[in-house]
Amino acid sequence: MSVHTHEMTLTGALAETAVIDDGQAYFRVLYAPAAEGHGRTAEHEVREAVVPCALADPAVVAVLAELQPGALLTVSGYLAMPDRYTTGLRLVVLTVVAELPEPRQPAAVQPVLRLVHTASK
Repeated sequence: MSVHTHEMTLTGALAETAVIDDGQAYFRVLYAPAAEGHGRTAEHEVREAVVPCALADPAVVAVLAELQPGALLTVSGYLAMPDRYTTGLRLVVLTVVAELPEPRQPAAVQPVLRLVHTASK
């Protein structure tokens, strides 16, 4: 029997490209909490963590597979505690929101060298 926590939300970056296996996405989120407070004490401070995640929503799996490492994500779900020694701690993702980068306008093509014809005397 799997034990899990209350639902939680994390914002972080995609650590590497998601792996798709049998319609489920497995990925890792690099989580670095904001510098200011949240009531943490020095002994419980989390500076950075890589959280393994699993997502089974087929509508989102294809989109997640196309994201590049470093893409900003907000994921909500619950931590599933290991029920056997062969399973690991993971965030079972219920929702994911990706902050897609703004499309860049192509740079205007400008010549590096411009030849100007001058009259010779």
